[in-house]
Formats: sequence, structure tokens, C-alpha cells
Amino acid sequence: MKTKNTMRAFVLHGAKDLKLEQRPVPVAGPGEVLLKLRAAGICGSDVHYYTHGRCGNFVPTRPFILGHEFSGEVVQLGDRVNGLAVGQAVAVDPSRPCSRCKLCRSGRYNLCPQMVYFGSASVIPPSEGCFSDYVLVPAGNCAPLPDGFKYSWGALLEPLSVAAHAIHRSGGVAGKRVLITGGGTIGQMILKVALTYGASCVVVSDPMPHAREFALKSGAIGVLDPMADTMPAEATNWAPGGFDTAFEAAGAAVAANQAIQLAATGGTIVQVGTLEDGVALPMNRLLTKELQYVASWRFANVFQEVIQLVSSGRLNVEPLITRIYPFEKLNEAFIQASSGNGVLKVQISN
Repeated sequence: MKTKNTMRAFVLHGAKDLKLEQRPVPVAGPGEVLLKLRAAGICGSDVHYYTHGRCGNFVPTRPFILGHEFSGEVVQLGDRVNGLAVGQAVAVDPSRPCSRCKLCRSGRYNLCPQMVYFGSASVIPPSEGCFSDYVLVPAGNCAPLPDGFKYSWGALLEPLSVAAHAIHRSGGVAGKRVLITGGGTIGQMILKVALTYGASCVVVSDPMPHAREFALKSGAIGVLDPMADTMPAEATNWAPGGFDTAFEAAGAAVAANQAIQLAATGGTIVQVGTLEDGVALPMNRLLTKELQYVASWRFANVFQEVIQLVSSGRLNVEPLITRIYPFEKLNEAFIQASSGNGVLKVQISN
């Protein structure tokens, strides 16, 4: 494919100030490939940047391009690139660790202190993301997609990998009773992956009716309203004695406390959602129940595994996509993604 000299790029200048601009098309250098963007998803962190002009402590020092969930078509190969070809469909692992530190060398590269993520202000200057016609990517971050694998599915692989990593951090869910607190995008993906990996039953807790309804459609045996006084008693209908494994995906203090309350003695809790600093937890209950409370941060070593789950048909991801907008309507896509009105994953196509 012949590339142009300039490309369209959506550049974030501040809160709700996303401008379509012309940028030079990058040129692939050694070890790099140039991709034509085909599909991209809007992540919760993208919504934070769009809504507030920042994401937690990450404050952009200049305008930059958002987006890190994407797939595309290879249009240019730099020198010393092997195993990829022009015209090939790939999905992108957006994490760029240093590959040299102790954590990287031990395989836990998701914890690399020098990690750079596409479309993030965690570094100065911010790293550019994928909401542009063309994206420059290290060849090692490109995962070839099997024949028939939709680009829209490829743009789901990053958050699905977060879910799969959480499952692995739990020690496995086969035959176990599972509770998920938080029925947002990641919580729903954990539900799907947990069922794929053999959980005996999964219950999802969320205050929003649409999230509970979607969880039931996705195979949850039951749902709970965390704001209801009867919630703990209702949970015993599916897990007398407690849940073997709980995934806290809401990032809320009440959800974390309920996970500890509803976990079975000797069970495991995986913290996936980001909690505010200073959250009070019932540590003595954690102690006397001898619970394992582990954290799950981003993902590592599961990208190919998730591709196989989707391509084999074991994991049906199509229902996770709420709507796909054309590239030029990214602002409209952000408005829907930030509305919270029955939205799971909003994507753009190009």
C-alpha cells in the first residue's frame, strides 16, 4: 500500500478538546513497522484523559494522541524486521518495557519501572497513541492475526489480556465459584474468560441494572446489587460458605470490602480495579480467614493465549462491542464512551 505524506490524527489539547489535525506520516526505522490503523477501542483511561484532561496523576505536558487498544495492516517494514509482511493484519501489544531490568528479565515486564504505553502521559513528553491514520510500532509488539480474525476483535485483545492475566494471578478458576465485583468492561471480560477457563459458577455484582443484565446474558449464574441490604444473604444462594475466588474490578472501597466479606475462608481475592489511596479494609477478617489478596496490574505473557481463545471460538467477543464509529467521528465515539449509559466497548474503524 502506498502511503501519503500526511495523515489525520486526533490530538488531545485538554479536557473535551480533541482536534482532528494533519500530521506527517512516520517512517519505519530499524526494528519498526508502520501500520494503517484499522480498528481501535476507547479505554477507560482514554475517557479520563478526554473528560478531565488528565488521568489520575498523569498530566500531559503537551497535546498528544490518545489510544492504545488497536489493530492494523502492515504498510511498511523497517530494516531488521523479520516475520512480518506488508499487507499482514496484526494486533498491537501496547506495552513497551525496557527489557533489561530484573522484572523484565524474570518475565514480569508489566511491572517494568521504565514502562512506556501507547497514548499515555505517564512519561514526559507523553507517548503518542493510535488515533491516527498510521501508527509507528516496534515490530516485536505486533502479533499477526489468523485468517478470518476481525480487526475489531484485534482491538479487544489488550483489555482481554488484562482479564486473562487476572485469572492467572488467581491461580486458576477451573471448578471454582467466582465473584466479580464491578460489571464494567474489564469485569465483563473477566466473566467471559473465567467461564472459558472452567469456573463452576460466576456471580457479578454491580449497582447498574444494564451491567447486571449483560452479565446474565454472558453466562453469569446470578447477579447482585452491592447497594442492597440483602446483598450478602443473596450471595449465599450461589456460594454457601463463600466464593473460592473474587475479582475486585470496580475499584471501589465498598466492593473491596464486600469481596473480603463474601470470599470463602482460605479463598483468593484479586484486586484488578484501581482503588483510591487510603482505602480502609477489614484486615483482621482477611487475616482470620487466611485469604490470599493479590494484585493484578495490566498483563504479561498472555497476548498470544488470548488470540488463540478468540480464534478457536472458545471466547465470543462480538457482544462486548457496543458500537463502532468511523474514524472521523471519534469525538462522537468519546461522547458515547464517557456517557456510562449501557456502554461496554466503543470502537472506531478506519
